[in-house]
Amino acid sequence: MARAPTKKRNFHQELVLNRWMLSHFRGKSLGVLKERLGADRHEGLDEDGQTRFFHELVRDLFEYDRITNTELRRYDLNIVGHWKAITEKRNAAEGAVLTMKYFQYLSLLFSEIYLDWYFNRPQDLLNGLNAELEAYRAEEGAEPFRPYTADDLNKIAYWSATGSGKTLLLHVNIRQYLHYYRGRNAGTTSVAYPDKIIILTPNEGLSRQHLEELTLSGFSFHRLFDKNRAPDFPGTIEVIDVNKLGDEHGDKTVAVDSFEGDNLVLVDEGHRGTSSGAGAWLARREKLVSKGFAFEYSATFSQAVGNGATVDKAEEELLKKKAKRVFPDRQWRTLTSDEKSKLTLSLAEQKSARSNAVKETYAKAILFDYSYKFFYADG
Repeated sequence: MARAPTKKRNFHQELVLNRWMLSHFRGKSLGVLKERLGADRHEGLDEDGQTRFFHELVRDLFEYDRITNTELRRYDLNIVGHWKAITEKRNAAEGAVLTMKYFQYLSLLFSEIYLDWYFNRPQDLLNGLNAELEAYRAEEGAEPFRPYTADDLNKIAYWSATGSGKTLLLHVNIRQYLHYYRGRNAGTTSVAYPDKIIILTPNEGLSRQHLEELTLSGFSFHRLFDKNRAPDFPGTIEVIDVNKLGDEHGDKTVAVDSFEGDNLVLVDEGHRGTSSGAGAWLARREKLVSKGFAFEYSATFSQAVGNGATVDKAEEELLKKKAKRVFPDRQWRTLTSDEKSKLTLSLAEQKSARSNAVKETYAKAILFDYSYKFFYADG
């Protein structure tokens, strides 16, 4: 009897980090959380200063062996404080109180959990993600993603539909990161800020728009990046469009190597802005945050990277190119296993393969999935 063809999977099913985060909650899906949190009555604050979302979550909606009630309360209060800070000017200007929608709240709650584990429980985070990855790989049609390493943990991404308020979330993410960053460095001689705080945009017009939004959110020190002038104050947020990053200094570009350090980088549609492609962008992003941390936001991850390569596939493509040089008269498929085993990749080539493995990179980094299909369903 013929075997039924394997049903084609979509990119939403490959999001290992998102799956791990959802496993902290009963039902393990955004749909279940929406059913309980999505009503307008859950928006806003209760009399005790906690969100109404929090009071619904503690009604048997999260896994107590993953998060304690005390931790959830702390996360919620952190979110409240950050949200008040970035909406104070906006509320005064508009004469109304801006409240979070359920998906905005969950995005920030996921961020709180991740950053707490990243700074305070990194080994537990790594172990948890690899356990989730092992469960994922047991599924029919799953991709052969490599295990997580510590180097994978400093990059997270948000699949956020256009119009879902990702700029406000980006601003809260800055405050969330600095909160945990300062907590890690409390009592040391370390400065209270990363070496640089950088927002990367697809173009100069959006860079200027980000500056206006930062002012509305109450950030005091921000400016367009100027390679000829250092920031006047620690913690200054510098905004630059991704096309001004290059491998070398030029009249209108700055070498990405000059940013090396403990940086906080927030990327608005970075893979879309660069004309050299997602792989080239990932290589530059890696240089920017090798010692720091990156948040990335996009509405178009599926179109941009859903059909991309895994690390296995990217390495195989490099080996095929090498095989053409070593065995110029042979086809890859005709090589023996022994002949293939003699073809090896250098460390630089392995690094290049990881940069080209855009599908695996983002599948393992997307923390929150509120892509257009969810946005559309919410009207």
